[in-house]
Amino acid sequence: MNSVAASESWSGSEPRSGSERRSSSESWSGSESWPGSESWPEPESESESWSGPVALIGARLIDGTGAAARPATDLLIEGGRIIRLGPTGSIGIPPLARIVPCDGLSALPGFIDSHTHVERDIPAVLHGFLQDGVTSIGNTGSGPQLIEELHRAGRQPGAANVFVAGPAITAPGGYPVIRGDGSAARPVHTADEARAAVDELAARGVDFIKVTQESFDFNYRSPGRLPVLAPALIQAAARRAHEHGLPVRSHVHHVDQLDVALAAAVDSIEHLLFPLPPETGYVELQRAGRLRLDALPDFARWIDRMVAAGVRLVPTLGSELISIRTGLPKLPDATLTEIEQLLVEVVRRFTTAGGRVALGSDWVGLPGIPAGRPRQELHRLLAAGLTPLQVIEAATQGAAAVCGQAGRLGVLAPGLPADLLLVDGDPSADLAALDALRVVLKDGRVVAGRLPVAPATALPS
Repeated sequence: MNSVAASESWSGSEPRSGSERRSSSESWSGSESWPGSESWPEPESESESWSGPVALIGARLIDGTGAAARPATDLLIEGGRIIRLGPTGSIGIPPLARIVPCDGLSALPGFIDSHTHVERDIPAVLHGFLQDGVTSIGNTGSGPQLIEELHRAGRQPGAANVFVAGPAITAPGGYPVIRGDGSAARPVHTADEARAAVDELAARGVDFIKVTQESFDFNYRSPGRLPVLAPALIQAAARRAHEHGLPVRSHVHHVDQLDVALAAAVDSIEHLLFPLPPETGYVELQRAGRLRLDALPDFARWIDRMVAAGVRLVPTLGSELISIRTGLPKLPDATLTEIEQLLVEVVRRFTTAGGRVALGSDWVGLPGIPAGRPRQELHRLLAAGLTPLQVIEAATQGAAAVCGQAGRLGVLAPGLPADLLLVDGDPSADLAALDALRVVLKDGRVVAGRLPVAPATALPS
């Protein structure tokens, strides 16, 4: 297939100029389910009527960088941003500021689920994420027509922010062509086509680029049958993405593809590094008694290279475990548990070596899995050896970085948006405190819960 045909296979691939973009009031794909402003839940009425600065007083501050929690900290918020923060009594609270006592509460950045696939019921899904403390998500693969739709949806006050990849750059016939209607795939044949695909996506306003290096056909009995991008094409796409200032996220499962990804200087590895030789599945390894990490003598070298390059891992552990259990239903439960333990050990080895993780659930709207904070994923990361502070960093600063928002989100610092949570207790010591969610703020506006009320005698310092 020539480049023209490849472009034609990507529905709607022509970027629109600013004058051609639809206004927010116009109809757009999926808009039938979009609620009008009267349908969005009302934020806290007091917060709505308060137009001046808000001072959170005496909170335990967990800033998202992985640093230890700071006791008794004040935060001044105005115009949707954090203006100042510091030890209680030190930052100069304006006389007309609303005082919010936060004794016993921890303030931390809103969580970011960096790896999701939100394509349906967009308003309800984004609202569900936000209400549960996920103030932003990363959408890691969708048709090009959803790029602007998701961005616009995320700008609504009652919705989580959305950062998007658009279609994943892949080999012709490669993953994710085998799933859905194919619109989430952008096949390329040559380095020139790879660069052109990145240029088109950048013109559409994506926040990061996703490439796929997936030979795994998701038939767990006979994996390794999908075409994969040649190394030169991955390098061409990654270089052009970095020229646009966009992170590159590579979908990798088999570790034999990791060297190629690292040579292309990708910024994150999405999903879990299956310790499987090419064209070998879990069934074969289990039968041969080789279902263990030392069956791959180069595994430690791969991990060390990834850590040295500063490449983050987005393990989507829960999604991988669900896929394996549904994909291998006839394996004995003991064997499935053995596989699960192996995957957790992969993450443990990575973090023990100094590797950095970003939170991603691979949420796709499966029945019984509501939109919201991926609690099981957080606790699986704990089980893989991350400390509570490391889990929080993965869900805030780390997730922001892979979504192209490093330095702009995921950290509580002056000048950054006031996307933050207030919870009872100290989640830096016990992650269970996150379930005592009291308040969610997006852009300094209360979108869930209610701010504590100061006694009538409280005065600004």
